Amino acid sequence: MRVQAAVLVFITVIAVPAAAQWNVGFEINATHYRGSSGAANESSGPTTVRPANATTFGVRVDRAIGGGRARLGLQVSYATVGLTAAAPDLTLTDNSSGEVLEGQLLLNFQVVGIGSSGAIRAELGPSLHLWKSDDETRSRAGVVVATAYEWPIASRFSGAIRLEGMLSKSWFEPGDLPSELERRVTWRYGIGLGLRYRL
Repeated sequence: MRVQAAVLVFITVIAVPAAAQWNVGFEINATHYRGSSGAANESSGPTTVRPANATTFGVRVDRAIGGGRARLGLQVSYATVGLTAAAPDLTLTDNSSGEVLEGQLLLNFQVVGIGSSGAIRAELGPSLHLWKSDDETRSRAGVVVATAYEWPIASRFSGAIRLEGMLSKSWFEPGDLPSELERRVTWRYGIGLGLRYRL
């Protein structure tokens, strides 16, 4: 089903007239993870084990649709992500292992224009991330919502500040966690700075 959806979106993008506007860009994002597990009962151990906060590096490409006010695009990002164990008075983070590759299919549309060329835009779409820890790779599907302020820098270049939120099921499988913890949804928020180029 995921493959069929990806093929459908790809065909949709290719079917847009060749004169449509393309944008490519690079983004660096400070991400903060929460959830993924939580205390099932009161204990002296950790109250949560979750993915550690990370810095992601991403590339994106999108294409104007619907007269130019909306865009359909793809963003791919990479980060090294460890694990954080948190208790009321102590937080321990292990960043020695763990990598995440994430892809997002995004519908992007203008909410309001600012000045002659600036704009606030909103984004929504599915995401798929691959988490590699030790010798095991797990996939998780989720949903992403974001808002961004874009402004012109020079010629075909523009800058962007982007606020993002993501929700997916727990990164952990049954048996991964001690008995005092239970799996919960994973959620993430972050802020990124991007540079984009209009082709």
